[in-house]
Parts: sequence; C-alpha cells; structure tokens
Amino acid sequence: MRINPRLRRLPRLPPRRPLGAATPRRWTVVVLGLGIIVVALAGAAGPYRQTGAFREVVACEQRTGGCFDSEPGSVVKRRTYTTTSTTTHTDANGHTYTTSDTTTHYEVTWRRAGGAEESRDVSSGFYGGVAEGQAVTLRLWRGEVVGLRATGDAQWFEPAPSRSLRYWLLLAFLGLGVTLWGLLFGWWDGLFMLAFRTFSWMFLSFLPVNLVSTALTYGLTPGFGLVVQIAFCVFFAVIAGWMLLNTLDRR
Repeated sequence: MRINPRLRRLPRLPPRRPLGAATPRRWTVVVLGLGIIVVALAGAAGPYRQTGAFREVVACEQRTGGCFDSEPGSVVKRRTYTTTSTTTHTDANGHTYTTSDTTTHYEVTWRRAGGAEESRDVSSGFYGGVAEGQAVTLRLWRGEVVGLRATGDAQWFEPAPSRSLRYWLLLAFLGLGVTLWGLLFGWWDGLFMLAFRTFSWMFLSFLPVNLVSTALTYGLTPGFGLVVQIAFCVFFAVIAGWMLLNTLDRR
C-alpha cells in the first residue's frame, strides 16, 4: 500500500524554547523573583509582629475577657447590597468558560463616641439582630474597631495589620513563582501564557494564605469547620495545579 507523500510527515508545533541554563535573561528572572520575595518579607515583618500582638489579646479575651478596650456606639444605618462577579477562563486547550456569581452583602454603619461613622460588612445573623438607633458596644484594639457587641451577639473584624500581612504573603508567593520559573523552566511563549500561568499560580495561594492569616490572627479552632477549610484549600489547589501543569507540556 502506497502512502500519500503529503501524509508521511505531519506538521509539528514548534517546541517552546527554554531560555538556557545560564543565560543572563534567565538569571534576570531569578533575581527579579528573589527581589520580590525580599521586598515582600521585609514589608510583612511589621504586620506580622502587630498581628502577633493582636493574637495575644485575642487569647487573653478568650481566657478571661475584658482584654479589648470598649467604647459606646450606636447603629445609624443598615443596608444590603449585591455584587456580581463574572469570570471568563480559557484553559490550555483553548476552551473558554464564563461563570457568574452573585453575592449578597449585609452592611452596618455605626457612630463612635466622637461622632465619626464607620461601615463594615457583617454576617446575616448579626445584621438581623440589630436595628437602626440601637446601642452597641465597640471593641477596640489600638484605636481600631475590631468588634461589635449587641444583644448578646458579637461580630469581629479583621484588624488592619492582618489584612496587610495577607497582601504581603501573596506578593511573596508571586516572587516564589517567578524564582521557580527562572530556575526550572524559563521559556517564553507569549503574554497570554504568562498571564494564564500567573493566574493559576496565584490561585494556588488564595485560600492557603487566607487560612494562614486567620490562624495568625485568631488561632485555629479544631473541629468540622477547620476540616472544611482545609478540604477547600486542597480542592482548589488541585484545580489550580492541574491548570498550571497543563501549560508545562513541552511538545
């Protein structure tokens, strides 16, 4: 049987070319990643110490109570609002998926003793238990409102140092990814793949970093809730890892 000459050799996609084992371009990527890590860790040092100080007050509050400062306040407004996020994702095979998610938020605005007003999102349960004009007790840490107490219920807020620490940890994780890319891979195959790999890599970190931040701020309470959080971290890490590994198939 004769084979059509046109079918003897199928066209092959060009391989992704690595930057090389020791090219200046590749080591530039490594140095950039290490620089990001150094900046992130330096920036995280202060928030880490402050978060530890907050954690000590939380532990004191759990043991004896009365460790946070208090200030009288009142609820001046409450409202609900919704936000809708639409995500368009294209996998490594070129398939595009679009998902939409609508979230209902419950917001309470309170007035402090000095007259200043502040607003924060609260849980639906706490929202349903307070009314406009109702007196509340504000729990303070270093002048910042970190909790509300009303009618036997309490709502706690993450302090500013903890939020800042989370952002620095995410930046450090980004720097780790840049460093590993320069050391282990290093090829260039376009802006789209760069953005896709960056998204997949950072997607790996969102829930674990949030869990670490929560643990440093409030501690971890053993139980079913902790198991669920860890399970979600593993589940989404597997998805993100699969997305990332699919882009590393060097044909």
